Amino acid sequence: MSASSTRVLLLYPPSRSQNHYSCPMGMLMLGAVLEKAGYEVRLVDANAMAKRLTVEQVVDIARQWQPDFIGITLVTPLVREGYRLASALRPLGAKLLAGGPHATILPEEPLEHGFDAVVVGEGELTIVPALEALSGRRPKESVAGLVYCDAQSEVHRNPPPPLIEDLDSLPLPARHLVNAADFGDTPDLHAHIFTSRGCPGRCAYCAGSLFGKKFRFRSADAVVNEMIALHRNYGTRHFYFVDDAMTMDRQRMRHICQRLIEEKLGFTWNMMTRIDAVNEELLDLVSRAGCKQIDYGIESGNPATLKQIHKPHTVEMVRRVVPMTQRYGIQPVGFFIVGFPWEDPTAVDATLGLMKELSPYIVFQPAIASVLVPFPGTEIYERFEQQYGLDQWWLSDQRSYDAPSYETHPLYQVVMNRMGAVLDADFFHYSPAMKAKVHEFFRLMYASNFRRRGLAFRTLALMALDVSRRLHQLSPRLERLVFRIPLAVRRRWTSRLPA
Repeated sequence: MSASSTRVLLLYPPSRSQNHYSCPMGMLMLGAVLEKAGYEVRLVDANAMAKRLTVEQVVDIARQWQPDFIGITLVTPLVREGYRLASALRPLGAKLLAGGPHATILPEEPLEHGFDAVVVGEGELTIVPALEALSGRRPKESVAGLVYCDAQSEVHRNPPPPLIEDLDSLPLPARHLVNAADFGDTPDLHAHIFTSRGCPGRCAYCAGSLFGKKFRFRSADAVVNEMIALHRNYGTRHFYFVDDAMTMDRQRMRHICQRLIEEKLGFTWNMMTRIDAVNEELLDLVSRAGCKQIDYGIESGNPATLKQIHKPHTVEMVRRVVPMTQRYGIQPVGFFIVGFPWEDPTAVDATLGLMKELSPYIVFQPAIASVLVPFPGTEIYERFEQQYGLDQWWLSDQRSYDAPSYETHPLYQVVMNRMGAVLDADFFHYSPAMKAKVHEFFRLMYASNFRRRGLAFRTLALMALDVSRRLHQLSPRLERLVFRIPLAVRRRWTSRLPA
């Protein structure tokens, strides 16, 4: 079987909560590597905003296209869906290959759920040799980063591949493989760029093993040239850098900004970085170079919690950096986490106090992990696995935290916890008082963000959420009766929104 006659289907499994405005970067990178090696490649993201797919629909696509290999991205929140998809695809006869963060952390688990092999870590170096091994053109034991079972069902874990030191050597993402109509043809479709990999941080809630602990950076010229190419090919003018800490290499950041300024490209962009990785000089420079938003992982306003989760910043640094960011015309966006198992309601008050203090400057970003999720491979998981019965929770329906639906949850939860009802999973057996603090946490975020929508909207929206919660506490049935019509109107309206 030669590469030129081989079809590879790369899949991102269906989710009941995720909605993607652009194709996941990992699929685009692997698609580029495979095409360069001569394979025929197709990408299917089942969570594309304008064309969401069920397991059955994905299987039908595979049945019609008849790929020789199917690669599935496994992330912990979707791993059950990934395994169900693999089971449904198995009868088609294609070889099944797992990759992604969850597969890297627990590489033997996908083998137990029907996969033929697992690619660990960065897939660009491993994917082509892995396909050659699965097609019998090279020994499996020769492929670094491959995990597989032999004929006797014994698991073999090959040594990991070396980290990709020269990121400029990687091909550009295969964006031409994306069907724009699937994502609604939004301006964000081809706006995401990765410029670095790795993180030496040891945050207790993050596994961080996919790209290793060492920071590696693309050159400034490679980054700017990709921006220019995206503008030329797709008209993109606003970009999102997907790095966890864009500014850790200050000299490279300066070179990127200087070129953007000197060539007067007129691009605007957002980035994420660490509180301790910016200063006033840098903020001035990135602002002049077109930076419009910086996402900060603040996480907590409790100094003791910041130490326990090994964050490199202090509360005092947050108080200084967030207003300073806004002064330079850059919108600061803050990510926070509550629900750490050692915190009580009083400890959470420190975080709420900091959030109130920052609310005039910041946009809060509610996320799935705004309530702590004990992902496998993290210090949190390993530390509390036995105490809270966390073993393989991701395979259990009882620990599901899908986005709440209008049919099963009250209005205030549908709105506030739309990314995922993590309290339903109740990983750390929160007390009623703690759950009340979690509600206060989300209400504060939404009340602050609602201010940007005008006084009338803010007043009515918060009133509706508060009434929904009080009614639900008295009688869930009464809450459903009162909000049945508003929910129906909201559902009808949101279903008609453009993707």
